[in-house]
Amino acid sequence: MRRRLFDSYHRHIAPRTGLLPAGLRGAVAGGLHRVTRHPDFAFAAARAAGRADDPLFHVTATPDGPVPPAAPGEVLVQVGYLGLRVSGHLRAAPGAARPDRVTVTLDGTVLRAERLTWRGDTARFRTMIARPVLDLFPPDAVLRAEIGDGRRLAARGAGDGWRLRVPHGRGGIAAEIARRGPLEKKGNLRPDAGELARRQEAYLGLYSELRAVFAEAFDRPLLVLYGTLLGQVRAGDFIPGDDDFDVGYPSAAADPEAVRDEAIGIMERLAGMGYTLVLNDAGRPFRVRARDGAAWCHLDNRPVFAPGTGTVWLHRHAALPLPLSDFETPGRGLLRGTEVLTPADPEAFLAAYYGPGWRVPDPSYTRTDADIPAAARAGLARLCLSDREQRALAARHPGRIVPVRWQPPYPLADYAARVGF
Repeated sequence: MRRRLFDSYHRHIAPRTGLLPAGLRGAVAGGLHRVTRHPDFAFAAARAAGRADDPLFHVTATPDGPVPPAAPGEVLVQVGYLGLRVSGHLRAAPGAARPDRVTVTLDGTVLRAERLTWRGDTARFRTMIARPVLDLFPPDAVLRAEIGDGRRLAARGAGDGWRLRVPHGRGGIAAEIARRGPLEKKGNLRPDAGELARRQEAYLGLYSELRAVFAEAFDRPLLVLYGTLLGQVRAGDFIPGDDDFDVGYPSAAADPEAVRDEAIGIMERLAGMGYTLVLNDAGRPFRVRARDGAAWCHLDNRPVFAPGTGTVWLHRHAALPLPLSDFETPGRGLLRGTEVLTPADPEAFLAAYYGPGWRVPDPSYTRTDADIPAAARAGLARLCLSDREQRALAARHPGRIVPVRWQPPYPLADYAARVGF
C-alpha cells in the first residue's frame, strides 16, 4: 500500500502541487508522511514550509526542449529526500522490435542503463540518483532517457529532456563516471578500486564473524546468496564493482508469522551482543551492521523457509523450486580466499533465481517479481514487522535496532549516520 501511494503521489499529485498554496501543499505532504512515514513526504512538507536546511529544497526539474518525434514513451523526474527519482515507460507497436534497456544521461554522460522487462506492449523502468551524487552535478544540466536507436523519451510529454537546476552542484560528475563507471543500482557512485577493496575485505571479515555467531548462538549456517554467491561461483571473487554482501539462514518454521517471530528473537540476541540491526521501510528483517561500524559495513540477511508448496521462500520476492535441505546442509566455497557457506547446489540456486543466463555478466540486470505467485508475494509480505513491533523493538534496544521507517529525516547528518543515503 505504501509503495502504491508513493507512486501515485509522484505520478499524479507532486507534478501539480505548484498549483496549490504552499500551506495546503505542506498539509497534504505532512498528512501523507504521518500515514506512510516515507521521507519524501517529510521533504515535501518541509520544502513547502520554506525551510532552507536541505540543499535539495532548491533543486528543480522542468521539461526542456521540443517533444522528440515518434517518442516511444515518457520519462518523469522528481526531486525527493533521497535524491532524484527517474521513472518512465516505453510503448511498442504490436510486432515491433522491443529495446532491452533504457539509458539515462546527463549532458551526454551515461549515468546508468536500466534493463527493461516487457509486459505486452509496455515496459516500465525506475532508477534513483542518490543525493550525494547530485553534489557533483553542474548547476545547470539536462537529463535524458534514450533507447538503443538514439530516440529519446518525452519529458512528461513536454520536451526531450529534463532541465535540472542544482544550485549547490559543484560539477565533476563526468570525470567521476569516467573513473568509476556508471552509477550502481541504488544510484550512488561506485567506490574507487582502493575503497571498494577495503569495503569488500570488511564485508568478508563481518561475514566470518557472524557465521561463527550463527553457528554457536543459533545452531544454523549463514550462507552467501544472490549477487555475492554469483561472484563466488563465477570467479571465486566479488562481481566487479559489487558493493554489498547478501546472506541468509534456514528457518525450521514454515509459517511466515513464525519465521518473523524467530527473526525478531535473532535480532534481539544480536542487538544484545552489540550489533546494529536495520529494518527497511517495509519492516523487512533484516540488515546486520558491524559492531559500532559505519552504516555501509553491513550484511543483507534474510531467512529461508519452506512453506509446504514445494518451494523455498526468501526475500527479495523469491519462491524457488529448491529443497530447504540445500540450505540446512550447505556446501562450502572460497570467496577471495575466505571460506564461505553456499547452498548445497549453488548453480541450481542461481539458475532458479537469475534464469538460465546467470553465467553471463550483465551490469544492467534487474529482476522483476512478475513471475512470483501472488500467494508467495503475500506470504513474504507477512514476514515484515508491524509498526507496533518495530517501535517496540527500537524502544527495547535503542540505537541497536533501527527501523528506517521511524527515523526522523532531519537533521540530515543524523539520518545519514543511522541509516545512510
